[in-house]
Amino acid sequence: MIQKIKGVSIVYKLFLVDDEIWVIRGLMKMIPWEELGFEIVYTTTDSISALEKIALLKPDAVITDIRMASLNGLELLEQSLHMGKERPEFILISAYEEFEYAHKALKLGAFDYLIKPLKKAELVQVLEKLKSALDQKKGGKSRELEELLLEYHSEICAKEIWSTDFQDGKFQIFCCARNYFHLNRVIDVFKEQLESSVIFLQDKNFLYYLCAVKEQDLAGFYYKMEKAANEDMAFLGVSELLSAKDPIYTYVQQAQNSSLQFLLETPDILNFYDKQKRLSKKDSVYHMLRTELSLEKGESILSFLKGILDWICKNHYTVQDLIGIGNYICINLNSQEIDYFQQFGLESMTVFMEKYKNAEDYVHDLEDGVRQVFSEIRDSGADAEDIRRYVDMHYTEQISTGDVAQYFHMDQNYISRVFKKKFNKNIKDYITEKKMEKAKWLLENTDLKIYEVSDASGYTDYFYFTRVFRKLTGITPTEWRENQQDKEKK
Repeated sequence: MIQKIKGVSIVYKLFLVDDEIWVIRGLMKMIPWEELGFEIVYTTTDSISALEKIALLKPDAVITDIRMASLNGLELLEQSLHMGKERPEFILISAYEEFEYAHKALKLGAFDYLIKPLKKAELVQVLEKLKSALDQKKGGKSRELEELLLEYHSEICAKEIWSTDFQDGKFQIFCCARNYFHLNRVIDVFKEQLESSVIFLQDKNFLYYLCAVKEQDLAGFYYKMEKAANEDMAFLGVSELLSAKDPIYTYVQQAQNSSLQFLLETPDILNFYDKQKRLSKKDSVYHMLRTELSLEKGESILSFLKGILDWICKNHYTVQDLIGIGNYICINLNSQEIDYFQQFGLESMTVFMEKYKNAEDYVHDLEDGVRQVFSEIRDSGADAEDIRRYVDMHYTEQISTGDVAQYFHMDQNYISRVFKKKFNKNIKDYITEKKMEKAKWLLENTDLKIYEVSDASGYTDYFYFTRVFRKLTGITPTEWRENQQDKEKK
């Protein structure tokens, strides 16, 4: 039997709805949402759009203003009542301290009602109560399994959680790395496409679906999953088939591995785990590394690392294999600075995902460490192409020339000269150029609002983004979009 174990914290999906964008942005900055157990998955100034998204994405909670131009907050709450048990909890806010609003909101089932201007301590207190209420509401088998499997790595088998009707069949685990894709779209892919017996689990880094399947139906089953995931732009990892007596967590790890294949190569929509494509310590690459490390040939190790991603991709190895090689290098370096590498070495994919957004950053840190350990190559630094690749991966973030120099552990003036000599432009201008290219593409190919284009292009200040855009193009972002639409009509 499954025993209840305390200790796993669930992150709940939350909407912010207010017809003043500055209120939304203020709330996002003011409250430590993640610490309180919430993830803001959707914000909007359009309450009609919010109603549609609530029905589609089914958030756990909604914070909304009462007075809005189209649907007001009370109407939004009232029209969500038909969702029954799937209706989110509502916290309503208003600048009007009138009892009738509070009375009607609570009568309709609102979780709480707050008065503007909002006080941080007051809202935090309400959110803590909401988190506790949602924890009690969730409960059930999925909660217990999340604790047992994902936190404690229990050896629980499929036969212990499925009914006797499925114990003679096969089981499989589908997995998606949640932080890289649109979370709610992936959830919809699973919920709408899987018709067999399913248990949905999630942790900080992954979404999992444990499925009871019939082998004769697998081809059609995979086709439906692939089509749905492709439409919603997500890559899924798929474990091997397991029987009722197999420990589930082994297959959870398989699904995790395959779900991250997109970090290394252009993957399939469904990425099936293949143990034959996994590296072992007997492979020649470990023999080569052992030899180079024993001879303290830092240049050879650095050269190997510069080509490691191409090599991993060519052989269809996994992120776990990449981490294994990195750990091996960290542990076996013969140097007085070995403590540096013992701290850098990673034990698991979970730690990797917490520290890195992509495999390139991980390899850059490995290269950086090799330079620090081996004095003969310590000052070799990065070349202009390394700098350009780093900027290409991070230009939508708040980075400056100083940040790039700090990443490569090089002098800011020197790194600027290296870059300008190669590309005939300075790093700051190149960063701006990349941001503007992104903005123009979004304006031409999406319906995002201008402030959303600003955010997606790496500008947190909407007015500064508009000034820069106008300075470089001679027109505003809105005018640019209208010009592109006129060209399409012609």
